[in-house]
Amino acid sequence: MRFFSCVILFAGVLTTSCAYQVVSPATPDISDAKRLTLAQTHLLLGQGELAKRQLNQIAHIHQDRKYWRLLSLSWLTLDLYEEAFDTHKQALSYYPNDDFLLNNLGVLLGLKERWKEACEVFFQADRNSVKKRQSVQINLARCALRQNDVNLARNYLKHAKEIADLPLIGLMTELNLVLIQGSPNKARIIFDNIQTGNEIARGTVHFDEYRCLLWQFKADEAATTQQPLTSDFSCLNGSRY
Repeated sequence: MRFFSCVILFAGVLTTSCAYQVVSPATPDISDAKRLTLAQTHLLLGQGELAKRQLNQIAHIHQDRKYWRLLSLSWLTLDLYEEAFDTHKQALSYYPNDDFLLNNLGVLLGLKERWKEACEVFFQADRNSVKKRQSVQINLARCALRQNDVNLARNYLKHAKEIADLPLIGLMTELNLVLIQGSPNKARIIFDNIQTGNEIARGTVHFDEYRCLLWQFKADEAATTQQPLTSDFSCLNGSRY
């Protein structure tokens, strides 16, 4: 009987302990602000799909300027240009003077070979910038080259270099410029910077332009006389934008 009572008592204690078992607290929801930060980090790492997953969970009330910038950029990162174009147009209906959105819209127009419209959008982005944005200055330099205005292109590139060291697309734009001017020594310096920099043109979206520039560069070095190359801008026309 005593044993039976002990069994009952033990069972009661076990039942009571199970009823009061400690439950791990639920994982707190990630805030929309945190999701925006995560999306931005994913985009910096080139992880467009992961960025989109975070952005898709942002509540409508928190879909602000930063959200639309990141969303539009995520489509570009994924190389889904039609979706990117539509998203930029929608974002600009909310923030019509946003220089970041305008600059990227210009890039997308360039992808469609709508160069005149693209350059008009780049000019608008430049006018609306509180401070000069390097990517806008580079794109304006490319517009100037397409319009055969070498001096204007040089001025825009000067502004771009005052902001920061030129990225790959900036170096290639400058290489276009000096080859047109017939400056082989400057071309060699820029070409070496492209080759030894962190970003190598081979294997990038700018490869066609790089290959064209390489051909013109070698032709210029092999020339017996230093004469300016014809300003047909074939390298720009084969570029991404």
